[in-house]
Amino acid sequence: MDSSFAEHEVLSDSTGAALSSLRGRERTSMAAAVALVVGLALGGGGWLVYRNHTGCQDRSLTVTADPAIAAAVTEVAARYNAAHCADVNVVTGDSAQTARLLSSGDMTADARPDVWIADSSLWFDGIKDGVVRSAPSVASSPVVFAMTPEGAQRHVAKLAKQGWGGFRGDTYSLRLLDPEASATGMASLLALSSAAGSGADGLQTFSGMLQGVQPSSDATDAITALADQGTPPVLPVSEQTIWRQQQEGRQVTAVYPPTAPILDFPYAVLTADRDRGRVAAGLLAALRSSDGVARLHDAWLRTPGGDAGRLISAGLPAAAPRVLPVIRPGAARGMRDTWTKMRQGLRALALIDVSDATLARMGTATRTQAMAGALSSGFSMMEDDTEFGLWSFPGRDARPYRPLVSVGPLREISPPYGTRRARLLQQIGGLRPKKGRNGGLYDAILDAYRELSKGYRPGMLNEVLVLTGGASGANDRITLDRLVTELQKDFDPEHQVNITLMAFGEGVDMTPLKRIAAATEGAAYPIRNNQQIMTLFRCALALRVKDDLHCSR
Repeated sequence: MDSSFAEHEVLSDSTGAALSSLRGRERTSMAAAVALVVGLALGGGGWLVYRNHTGCQDRSLTVTADPAIAAAVTEVAARYNAAHCADVNVVTGDSAQTARLLSSGDMTADARPDVWIADSSLWFDGIKDGVVRSAPSVASSPVVFAMTPEGAQRHVAKLAKQGWGGFRGDTYSLRLLDPEASATGMASLLALSSAAGSGADGLQTFSGMLQGVQPSSDATDAITALADQGTPPVLPVSEQTIWRQQQEGRQVTAVYPPTAPILDFPYAVLTADRDRGRVAAGLLAALRSSDGVARLHDAWLRTPGGDAGRLISAGLPAAAPRVLPVIRPGAARGMRDTWTKMRQGLRALALIDVSDATLARMGTATRTQAMAGALSSGFSMMEDDTEFGLWSFPGRDARPYRPLVSVGPLREISPPYGTRRARLLQQIGGLRPKKGRNGGLYDAILDAYRELSKGYRPGMLNEVLVLTGGASGANDRITLDRLVTELQKDFDPEHQVNITLMAFGEGVDMTPLKRIAAATEGAAYPIRNNQQIMTLFRCALALRVKDDLHCSR
């Protein structure tokens, strides 16, 4: 890797002067200057319209450009209009919002721009009607790592060498921009997935990288929130974003990985009109001209090939990282589906076995103690908005189970224990098996399944979690065959409630447990030691994507 990547940190004082010289050129159009001022006032999420009121309306063109490039396009358009008697009108529009409008069909033919300059070709995956397929790039900005200056000073050499593979362990605290609203966030996910590798092991590694990551909807907020707290935070963002944030006085440093995905700013011509198409071709040529490239450099953007041009004098590394080729047709669509599954919340009712079978040992503890420990460890990895409840079986009196904690958010206050999480931990710690107590397995599973189904929550994983140490259904009211039949009848593929069973200890018959799981498209796992249960917890995100995944470590 070029050493300039590793050694480059904060802009020096001379950078301000260099930037001033870049931006100090005389503007040729007062309209362009006014448009720029209005654009700054509106901010990145606003709508900026620059209209050229001339007698050249017969050579008109409408352009929607992402906020990251809109100011530069506006300047180039103003010059082009003056030189060619054209009426190019530039609108600043968020790429995610524009993609949604084009995809939904809400944008009529008259309202659709003639040219769309998004920040990334990734947005084309969301457009189903074939309006956009591919387009030439007019600029680029690599996705690199933002860190605090202190964190970068300590870790730049190592992270610059490791690149995206550096997030396999827990050396860094990974932060992300929301991939649903940010091409940078989506490109980061694709880069992380590429570094994790393919197949089941790759999916498991990828899910481990994302464990506990809470995406941010705003780059400025995410950069402001960077603070070293033991584990150094790292936020993948565009190079342009970091340098602009530095100009605004924020303490942030760019660390350059050896390879990186890029924001490619595709120039997509949407109009089929020949006259407008000729104007679009002329504007594209103007953006590629030396003057157009200078305007793009003023916006801290590189050329499509990665040339920094005059930005080198302002401190940018001359060479960009090698392009990581993760942006291809269909990539964003597939990753969006994976991300959605991984981000699903969990709504679960746990059934824990306290029959006399759980008095058997599993290592140095009873099976009940092993199950209680597994649940306690699991709670430490669950988000506060996870909904969880707890029953034990066999029950007392006429019921096959004993309700201990109702299903609800872990953060919810539950007097006198504090939160529901605290109440669950208290109840789990008090579980005690008794000799002579047996039965209830099949009856309790059916009751729990129907209880959870009644409160089905769309957009969440609805799951009955059964932890058993060997309880049988020999004394139950219903047989295994009847249970499976009832579950198959109740199971709704469109509103899935799944059953996951974990059998703790040696000698537990997995055959009936697998039949129960299969009836609801669930899973059954034999648990022989603590390492296996921790592997399952670490693999939980990957299992949401591929429920028959074999968790290897």
